[in-house]
Amino acid sequence: MDINTKLLLAETIYWGSFLVFPFLVLLYYKRYKIPRVIMFILLLLSISFIWSRFIETQIITVQKTNIEAGFNANIALIADSHLGAYKSKEFLERVVEKINQQNIDYVFIAGDFTYEPNPDELDQLFSALKNINKPVYVVLGNHDVQRPGQPIREDLVKVLKNNNLIILNNDIAVLNDFVLVGLGDAWIEEDNVSILENINTDKSVVVLTHNPDTTSKYTNTNADITLTGHTHCGQIRIPFLYKYAIPTEGNFDKGLTNEPFTKLFITCGLGEVGLPMRLFNPPVIDVLKFEKKAE
Repeated sequence: MDINTKLLLAETIYWGSFLVFPFLVLLYYKRYKIPRVIMFILLLLSISFIWSRFIETQIITVQKTNIEAGFNANIALIADSHLGAYKSKEFLERVVEKINQQNIDYVFIAGDFTYEPNPDELDQLFSALKNINKPVYVVLGNHDVQRPGQPIREDLVKVLKNNNLIILNNDIAVLNDFVLVGLGDAWIEEDNVSILENINTDKSVVVLTHNPDTTSKYTNTNADITLTGHTHCGQIRIPFLYKYAIPTEGNFDKGLTNEPFTKLFITCGLGEVGLPMRLFNPPVIDVLKFEKKAE
């Protein structure tokens, strides 16, 4: 499927979803001719659709998690903004405003900035990022590096740098109380986990990467905690069914878990792909409070 076809499909889904409103008007005028049980089911489905399509996708929540670690820091973690076909610059402006209200030291962004954007509008889409009032460290996700996203990596990187973001691609940043390792994307096999084997430090090591499948490549315990996105936590989180929508090889979901060689935290993200809908799973900014173990 070429780029123009993808853009057309995304726009068709986006604008086609508004047909739910004339459908409700039609139900109103036909209400006396439709059996009550069927009418109830149709109304329930319509209301659920309206909520998940037009309301829940615009609710920005803040989830706070305390994590025992070898250092003290407050970090805002976001991922999967997927600006473009479904999410706008106005949504990102609201995210940035809410991030700036938090008591944090750093902002980490775990990739997938885009979803079928107009390449000519990247500057405008991400201009709000320059207003974040704390240092911002980011990695790219599969949609940013053309799997299956558009070939916009070079332009996107330029835009992100122009907005004062620090991009890590198999790079190490030594911060005040810990070492941050930013790994490339797993789907293009750019996540060079061998970096972890060569780190020699007394500080805690935090890994930022897009896909939690990267943790399955670890062979040592040099990563104290890994922060990722990618799963959307199923996006449309219908019990028992949502896990089939999570695009990982491993059995990953959300939140804080203990993996063989690292603690892992997965954020549910901000945006949508495929369908412009979220259910039982609103967009989230995760504020992680790392607290040093008491001695």
